Amino acid sequence: MQFWNSPFFWAFLAMIGWFLGLLVVGSRTLGNSSLFGAFVVALAEIPRIILPLPFINQSRFGDGTILPIIGWVILIVALAFGTPAFLIEPFTRPRQEEALRTTGLYSVVRHPIMFCDSFWPLGWSLVLRSSIGTILVVVWFMAAYLLTFLEEEKLIEEYGEKYLKYRESVPRIIPFLKFL
Repeated sequence: MQFWNSPFFWAFLAMIGWFLGLLVVGSRTLGNSSLFGAFVVALAEIPRIILPLPFINQSRFGDGTILPIIGWVILIVALAFGTPAFLIEPFTRPRQEEALRTTGLYSVVRHPIMFCDSFWPLGWSLVLRSSIGTILVVVWFMAAYLLTFLEEEKLIEEYGEKYLKYRESVPRIIPFLKFL
């Protein structure tokens, strides 16, 4: 088996992208570079698109049409939560020059893009019946969840009391679950 047919190769590349995401959020130098940010996002996202594809060696589950239908619904909802990415300066750390967003999907969860990043792979993996892709959603969620702590430190630095008040009333990633 060639390494590019292994789902673990693609998962490894994606995790490198997630770890480099810490630099985008945490570094004043790298966090201000849209080019570096775009590279990091590509490194985190493209492998997660490839991982569930049929040519990747892994077990597949289910025979009926219900799992792919559920997968499409999850994928569409998750991608809808990603639309705020088009409203911010892409691929950079939080900056006070940008207004704090608290309306739209930001009134549902504080990190709608992280919701998207956590759950679109679940939908995609169900559509393609990828067992490993489905299991790895737990890893993607944990990476996103942990990254939000660093991002929130930076948001508090930039917006102070305004962000702290907003944080009290809106869940982190999962709608209606204040602790997540």
